[in-house]
Amino acid sequence: MYKKSNKKRAFILAKAKRVFIRKGFATVTMKDIIDECEISRGGIYLYFTSVDEIFMQVISLHNEQKLNDTQNRIQENKSFQQVIDDYWEKQKRRLLNMDDSLLMAMHEYRFSHKSDKDTEFYYEQFTNTKNVVLKLLRYGIEQGEISCNDIDDLAMNIMFFIEGISTMALAMVVTEEIIDSQFKYVKKMIFSRNN
Repeated sequence: MYKKSNKKRAFILAKAKRVFIRKGFATVTMKDIIDECEISRGGIYLYFTSVDEIFMQVISLHNEQKLNDTQNRIQENKSFQQVIDDYWEKQKRRLLNMDDSLLMAMHEYRFSHKSDKDTEFYYEQFTNTKNVVLKLLRYGIEQGEISCNDIDDLAMNIMFFIEGISTMALAMVVTEEIIDSQFKYVKKMIFSRNN
């Protein structure tokens, strides 16, 4: 029974993720998720009590997957240059396909939820994403491909860059040329750090 319920829960979260990508967060209802899953109202409430709970789980799993993907790329023993290029390529695809992103939903959630618990959740997700960047940078240092004494500051600068360009991509069209030129600048910053 436990295995079956985990599968059903994962199924609901995967379907809900598609709803949040398509509609954002603000207008999503339990009915939207129920319809997407093609299950009964009672069926979904066996696993989740609210849209907020589902959304928080979707975002947590999404960020956990990003960390696992990064770890897997590192374990393939590619050079840091290859790993960081893969990371930037993935970011580029995301920025060019904002219609297939959870970013709008995350912004809507953040602007509509102001409790301390919500702020803590949002900060946790930011930290999880920062940990992906830190893992990449530490790998570069271990490989001897970069040198950086202020790795935490560098990771934070990269995070602010990613957040900024992502928000810009939501507000207007960001071209491939703009993305490439900005990524080139950030890569240069990473590889020229010899503190």
